[in-house]
Amino acid sequence: MNNMNKKRKTNPPAKQTLAKPKSTSPASLTQVTHQLLSTGPIPPPEILQGYEQILPGSAERILVMAEEDAKHEHALEKSALHLASEEIKRGQLYGLIIGILAFVTSIIALALGSEKAAITLGGTTVVGLVAVFVIGHLKKFGSPSMKNGDD
Repeated sequence: MNNMNKKRKTNPPAKQTLAKPKSTSPASLTQVTHQLLSTGPIPPPEILQGYEQILPGSAERILVMAEEDAKHEHALEKSALHLASEEIKRGQLYGLIIGILAFVTSIIALALGSEKAAITLGGTTVVGLVAVFVIGHLKKFGSPSMKNGDD
């Protein structure tokens, strides 16, 4: 007998029976939840395709919305940087004005014969301004001891 004439013996398909739950009370039911997390304004491709199937053109609208949102975020960041730069310039200008006024006032006090007032006014103003600028610089850029964790 050759192999071609041999019939293969096949098993009949297995019958599958599902057990019925003994009780349908809420305590015996199981709930399965599927959750998809996505970050950013653009959903995953599968979800985007689903939107497009339900409402043609919606995928394009979602992409346009995401682009406009990104442009808005960039504009906000640019505005914040500009405002911070203006604040720094204004602080430096005020510091310069205070320094010049203190210097002129101490010169006038010295010319009027009040050496102690001139030294006190000039010295405290210079020390105060230097302290403000140095502390501001350290807060902004950090000192080497702060970067290493040595406080």
